[in-house]
Order: sequence, then C-alpha cells, then structure tokens
Amino acid sequence: MSGIRASQRFDVMSKRLGSRLREHAQETFPPDAQKGLRRFAMREAADLLRLNQNTFRHHVSNLEGFPEGILEGGNRRSFSAEEMVEAQRVLLETGRIKPDEHPHRRAGEPCQVVTIFNLKGGSAKTSTVAHVGQLLGLRGYRVLLIDLDSQASLTNLFGVTPELDPDMPTSYDLIRSEGPLPASDIIRKTNFPTVDLIPASMDIMEYEFEVALSFRHGATTFHSRIREALEPVLSRYDVVIFDTPPQLNFSVISALFASTGVLIPLNASMLDVMSLASFLGMASNLMGVVEAHAPEHGLNFVRVLITRYENTDGPQVQISSLLRTVLGDAVLPAEFLKSTAVGDAANTQQSIFEVEPRDVNRRTYERAIESVSRVTDEVEREILKAWGRSHGA
Repeated sequence: MSGIRASQRFDVMSKRLGSRLREHAQETFPPDAQKGLRRFAMREAADLLRLNQNTFRHHVSNLEGFPEGILEGGNRRSFSAEEMVEAQRVLLETGRIKPDEHPHRRAGEPCQVVTIFNLKGGSAKTSTVAHVGQLLGLRGYRVLLIDLDSQASLTNLFGVTPELDPDMPTSYDLIRSEGPLPASDIIRKTNFPTVDLIPASMDIMEYEFEVALSFRHGATTFHSRIREALEPVLSRYDVVIFDTPPQLNFSVISALFASTGVLIPLNASMLDVMSLASFLGMASNLMGVVEAHAPEHGLNFVRVLITRYENTDGPQVQISSLLRTVLGDAVLPAEFLKSTAVGDAANTQQSIFEVEPRDVNRRTYERAIESVSRVTDEVEREILKAWGRSHGA
C-alpha cells in the first residue's frame, strides 16, 4: 500500500498541535490565573447605565453611596463593572430610577432563554453570544451563557480550558443520561460580575450517542432534558443564552425546547441564504415532532441577524435587501458589522469589551461598539417585550 496513512498523519498532527495549544493556554491563562476585566471610563459607564454624563457626574459627587470610581492620571475617572452594578442598586434604592428601568426581572416576568444557532459554520454564532451576553451583563442583566459546542470556542474565550482540567464539569454533565450534575455545580463565574458560564468540552458529543441508544428503549423525553436541568437555577438570571454547534443535533433541539426566543446569525451571501432555507425546513420538521409531545411549547420571537456585514460590499447589500424583502421584520434592523477590532480581540481570547480602547484604532473601536450595541438593543427589545415593558424602560 502506498501513500499517506491518514490515521497516523492525523494522530501526529493532533498531538503536535494539541501540545502547543496546551502550552499556549498555560502561558496565557495558567491554571491558577483569573481573567481580569478592564475599567470603564466615565463616559462608557454612563452610557451603559443609560444616564446622561452630567447626571452621572452629579451622582458621583453628590449621591451618598454612589461609587466614586478611581482617578487615573489625575483627571480621568474610571469604574469597574462591579461599581456599575453597585451604582444601579443605589439608583434604584434612592428612587433615581423606577423599578421598570432596572434590568432585573420582577415577579411574574419569566427568565428569557435564547438559542443562537445556524447549521452554517462561520456565521459568528459564538461572537454574537459573547458580545450580546457581555453587553447585557454590563447593562445590569444577570446572564448565564451555556456552551453546547464541542469546539468550546465560547468557553475558551472566557479563559476556561476544560482540556487542562479533566475534572471540570461541563454542559455534558448537565444533561448526561447517567448521573447528571446539578446546574449549580457546573456554573462558573466569569470576569464579568453579572455573567456566568456553563463551559463545554468534547464530551458533549457523548450526549448524541446516549440519546440515539435510548430510542431503542422507547425513550422520547430527551427534548426536555435541558429545560428540566436549568429549572432550579433560572431564578438567579434574567437571560440565558445558548451557543450551539453548526448542526441540528439532540442537544440543540433540547436547547430550542428550553428557549423562549431564537436568533439566527447569517452571513449576507447567497450560499448562506440557500443553506438557511434548507436548514429552516429541516428545523420545522424536527420541532414539529418535538411539539407533538408538548403542544403548549412556543417562542416569543424568531429573528435573523445579519453578521460579518460590510455596507460597502455591493453583493452583501443586495443579499441583505433580499432577506429584508422576503422575511420582513423577521430580520433584525441592526447588522453585526465585520470588524478588525473584534477579530483582533478574538485572537487574544478577548471580546471588544475587554480590550483597552487606547490599544485599538479609535474609529474602528467605536464603530464595533456601536454595532454590538445596536444588535444588543434589538435583543433587549425582545426581552422587554416578553416582560410587557417598553424598550428603554
């Protein structure tokens, strides 16, 4: 037999690359290291708290208990994410903001669970989950992000490396057939004080085999596994967001069944649109089977988000226009713009909110922040609508 033995070549490549990546992970985030979060300038803090800058400055100087931040360079005041959380609490308790204006849900307002998925790879699912989740957290929402992708990109983005710690519980342990762990034992704190994470690892693929085998015994309840597993911890959160693999597998179907909303990231290209059409047909058939077992299940919204968008690219503009014409308001008005600032940040396992603005081209940075903010505004509008509140309330 001549030629390359694929098994040997793959094994050598896997070991070499895996070894180097483990070294890199240990150098970047040693096992005992904690990923930090930068401080936010007064202008940024005011924007995140939905306050006029002059009003914010007045509260810093005059409102008892309001965080003062720290002075940097003698005249620039900055605030930590924890201080912004405290600021919201003081504003609520002193009546400066109404209960409707505080992002925490109240009695009778259910936790909003959003699945972000698409069968097409490269549609910016993970980037969307991370940036929308982190910005909602910075605005004061209590957010839980759940990684269901065996590639664990979202998990790695938060500096969590299950492959370096075989005993670390992951999303597989949440839904595994034998002896699942309580969600509270799997949830991890992140460097964002209002954002928690359930990490993923390659183990999540085992769930697919377990469900397939369970069909031999007539089992039909896999679709409710995630919803039931999360029920004990939902009271802690306002929003839960799933990051999913580019496939409609059993864990994704279970996430959809647990969800109150769906966001479909999509590149504005004809190949991606054609893939979406096929994918939606498949999703409809599979969810129809699931809903036959639970006819009461429904969603508050299903929206499409155009990602990696360049408004100077003629073909993308045309495809975007086509989508909006055909699908109407099912397509979010805001696009997630393609940005070198977002891409460069990801190369260092960071989001745009973690990089220091002074380290990035200012115009590029502000453009990326504005894009993420507009997308998050739309997601937030759906959340508030489900709660019976108006946007910005």
